[in-house]
Amino acid sequence: MPRRLALTGLYQASVLDYKDRALKPDEVLVRTEFASGKHGTTLAMLDGRSFAGMRFDSERHLFVDSGEPGAIRRPSRANPWRTGTSGLGLVEAVGEDVTRLSPGDRVVGLMDIRETNICAEDRVWPLGDIDPLVALCIEPAYVSIHCIRESNIRYGDRVAVIGLGALGLLAVSIAREAGAETIVAADLLPQRRALALEYGADHAFDPRDGDLASQTHELTDGMGVDVAIELTGAYIGLNTAIACTRVGGLVCSAGFYQGEAQDLFLGREWHHNRLTMIVPHGCGFGHEPRDYPYWDSQRAFRAILSMMRQGRLNCRGLINRVYPLEEATQVFEHIRQQPDALIKFAVDLRG
Repeated sequence: MPRRLALTGLYQASVLDYKDRALKPDEVLVRTEFASGKHGTTLAMLDGRSFAGMRFDSERHLFVDSGEPGAIRRPSRANPWRTGTSGLGLVEAVGEDVTRLSPGDRVVGLMDIRETNICAEDRVWPLGDIDPLVALCIEPAYVSIHCIRESNIRYGDRVAVIGLGALGLLAVSIAREAGAETIVAADLLPQRRALALEYGADHAFDPRDGDLASQTHELTDGMGVDVAIELTGAYIGLNTAIACTRVGGLVCSAGFYQGEAQDLFLGREWHHNRLTMIVPHGCGFGHEPRDYPYWDSQRAFRAILSMMRQGRLNCRGLINRVYPLEEATQVFEHIRQQPDALIKFAVDLRG
């Protein structure tokens, strides 16, 4: 019986058995070789304060009372949560309507951390010669590419990236490829700052070392950056991004914030500098990119893989730990306890 890595408690993961259902006509069965999951979003979902007592009405795109005051949904062995977001492996079987893929094809796409994945044909793509640990970055790159595109970063712009998890580091890489003149990166963890410099940041700061906003203004002729991308998911990070941005500039708020706002002073730079704020596509769900239908999810994923094949999306070293399945049960504790030792993880499912 195949096995999966699932969240079964607060920061607790377990290896569980499961059974595959029958394929639908448009689906493929993939024998998974490697898979990966999120850090920040998973921990934010476990925190759960933004959903406490609320549910998201997908028709109205509105949070409404769930009828359970203060209730926070948690995973359990009876109700496990998936841990994966991307994976790759060999196609073993295809549904009767599948035309693009055949058994034996090696593919990458949106998958869980499990030994077999049933995927819609349009959610996986040929792997080709991409390094597997690079290809697994396809899912976080989907958010990062929209941070850059929807912020309208142009050749010669000055950019700040606040928060250097996987999304922030990929945003640095893509902003450099997009032609940013100056990239200021910031994170509390030294290994992430070092990788940001490898990915194209001109400066990488620890926000605890001095006034990051003042340092950013000094590096940009006193103006501040044209675009600040906030990816810490902390309100103090959003406040810092606002303070780093020039008059009339743009703040791309891609962090997944929990609870009520603290350390956020909207009567300061936000009010006086007439800033614009966006939340990019890839955050939340149930909506299309701003330039749909010319740019949709299929085009985005194909573009990411094309840029990986061309060596123009630098994400080497982002996945810096690969677990065998049985040892991966400790991954979320490692993320919490050893954040600078683990940037992004993968799980080897080859047995």
